[in-house]
Amino acid sequence: MAKEISVAIPMEEGDPLGAVPNDKLIIVKVQPGTLAEGNLKIGDQVLKLNNTIVQNCDHFFQLLHFAPPCATITLVRDEKKAAELEAKVLIPPDRAKLITRRDGYMYFVARLEWKPGGPKLGLGIKHYQNRVLVSRCDPGSLASQQLQVGDHLIDIDGHPVTDKDVCRELLLKSLQANRFVTTVVERPETMEARHWVQGALAASVAQAPSVAMNSDVRAIAARERQKLQKAIVGKTMEFIIASDNEGKSLRHVRK
Repeated sequence: MAKEISVAIPMEEGDPLGAVPNDKLIIVKVQPGTLAEGNLKIGDQVLKLNNTIVQNCDHFFQLLHFAPPCATITLVRDEKKAAELEAKVLIPPDRAKLITRRDGYMYFVARLEWKPGGPKLGLGIKHYQNRVLVSRCDPGSLASQQLQVGDHLIDIDGHPVTDKDVCRELLLKSLQANRFVTTVVERPETMEARHWVQGALAASVAQAPSVAMNSDVRAIAARERQKLQKAIVGKTMEFIIASDNEGKSLRHVRK
């Protein structure tokens, strides 16, 4: 259950706090060996600093400049949500090596799980400058549970991706084989980062979407039924996905 608490952090002038909030003033990173370690947690939402209501990130850091000798931070902490968020942002070392970190972005591992009778995939992706970007997430879809437009998909289950078609194949094959897929995500958090992503998506506006939005993950269930039939006749199994041109003809992709 969420609760409001105050944390007093003694500090001297010039000391870095070592915590990074996003635009919603939720702590998304705590640097080891800094004042924030042991005092703040990923998922904490900052409300006040030394009894002054914090308006935004810039205001937060302005207040920190005048905080010494003590920064008393009033925040909302939800232990369960904090644990979930921390698990997402703690990226395995072998996958963290694939990340070229940029200021203004947060990084986490998203996990999409497909269940029989569950929602459709509802995802559209494009690539721009060797980055695979989410261009569409249908409301109520599987993708919308973890992703949002503008997210950069860095890998699929540990395999780096820079091309939308390669990303699509890896994503769908993983969902078919395992009923889940994981991806390291780079998400814009600042206005500058979001502006860059908007420009990237606009620059690729003429590019045909991949993992076409008409693709329904329920087709995986149909494929499983086909598998039983194909096993009997010994033919090559196929999985039908939508073409790159949304809403147009379908094509077959051999496994």
